[in-house]
Amino acid sequence: MGSRRLVARIGAAVLLLAAVVWAVAVPGVGTWIAAAVLAGLASALGGLVTRGADRVLARGRDAIVAATQASPIVVEATEPYGRNKHVGPIPVGREEQLNSPGWVTEAVATSVYLTIEATVERAVILTKLEVRVESRSRRAPGNLVAPPDSGVYARPMAPEEARTFLVDLGEARPTPQEDEGVPGFPYSVSHLDPERFRIRAFLDRPGDVTWRVEIHWRCNGESGIAVADNEGRPFRLVRTLPAR
Repeated sequence: MGSRRLVARIGAAVLLLAAVVWAVAVPGVGTWIAAAVLAGLASALGGLVTRGADRVLARGRDAIVAATQASPIVVEATEPYGRNKHVGPIPVGREEQLNSPGWVTEAVATSVYLTIEATVERAVILTKLEVRVESRSRRAPGNLVAPPDSGVYARPMAPEEARTFLVDLGEARPTPQEDEGVPGFPYSVSHLDPERFRIRAFLDRPGDVTWRVEIHWRCNGESGIAVADNEGRPFRLVRTLPAR
């Protein structure tokens, strides 16, 4: 952008110089009028290109700010009694065990706890929670292996007051529904006043579902979605018990 401005200014200077030379070399009132017109064109050219460049730069700054704007909330997700079975043989090394993508939650239902707080000074409005199913199978994997010490893999959490929402992962479009006595959305959070939610997800028949939680927010005229998952991987609920 700097090179374009330089070219515009050089062009304007050339026109201005030509106007001066013409006025000096060729006498007459008409010549002076023509020279004045050339000088005016030179000034206008420089001004238009410079203002255009300034507008482009301003738009570029706005685009960069919009693209790099951070989420105004931080979400901590925990599944205290999840990851209790492994699909296939359990890796040998401890690090390999903890980081294996083969861990699943084998149960009829599971609870995911979300702690949401604002990272900005002003309040952030949480407009809704959504569950996004990434894969679904009606057949549970048949090679589930239990770890020798489930305490190593489960991450219990001290009971805390949380707003409970129920969701049936077997539905075509699972929609979290507030539990009895729990207000519906929207909610407001700040850096001093977080909110805690409990997502009670269940399957009413055998199946294998991977899923994430999306938290929709609005703040200072902006809106967006924060995603809660299992440390970068989707939550995975497997039910092996037959339906009642």
